[in-house]
Amino acid sequence: MKIFLSNDDGIDSNGLISLAKQLSKDNDMLIVAPDGNRSVCSHSLTVKKPITISPCDKLFGQPTYKTSGTPADCVKILEHHFTDFKPDVVVSGINKAHNLGSDIFYSGTVAIAYEAAYYGYIAFAFSAYSLGESPFDEYSPYAEKIINALLPYSEPSTIWNVNFPDVDVNIKDIKITKLGNRTYDDKYVFVCDDNYQLTSTDIKFDDKSLQIEEDYDLYWIKNGYITVTPLVFDRTDYAKLEEIIDKCIKF
Repeated sequence: MKIFLSNDDGIDSNGLISLAKQLSKDNDMLIVAPDGNRSVCSHSLTVKKPITISPCDKLFGQPTYKTSGTPADCVKILEHHFTDFKPDVVVSGINKAHNLGSDIFYSGTVAIAYEAAYYGYIAFAFSAYSLGESPFDEYSPYAEKIINALLPYSEPSTIWNVNFPDVDVNIKDIKITKLGNRTYDDKYVFVCDDNYQLTSTDIKFDDKSLQIEEDYDLYWIKNGYITVTPLVFDRTDYAKLEEIIDKCIKF
């Protein structure tokens, strides 16, 4: 199988290196990742200025490149620069933080999967909830099993969002589940002059802002499960569309 691997934490991230080590054993890979951390940059692209695409030392024998661009740029590079490499699957991660519930709107890790879906690729976004450094070498074999198990149920542009539980929680099993929702404890902190910095506290599972009913990813992560959620590229509100499409609304 051919796999394209990327992330938003950067080419030197332990999460990416662990996945490369695991997935390179039985697959052909191309690895392109940002040259530094690009966390929380969502689906941004680099336009109106050049980006670098530089070869690195091969990771486990696989061709490896770093770029000054964004995570989503990495997929653009695959599609428009490395035109001879057509992957069977695009893999992102393993991210050094969870991407649960509403986190997906801000995640560079998930943006890679969405950009891949735009081009018709099957995509997996892997993230690890941890208050410290996650045991990526323990998570990566699970990642490979999840990819192999879900590929038969994947069509072009299918996106799978996968999260691993806290490092201090023993993995019980894997759950297919819905995205939850949470509000963020965000605030801008004064730095100096006219400078402010956005800050937020770490996730707390007793926080009332969390949607932790049994149907949602936040609940299962809290209880020691790997969560898997299928996502869609189309954000059309079909219920609202059906409600108003035949109305004679005047604008």
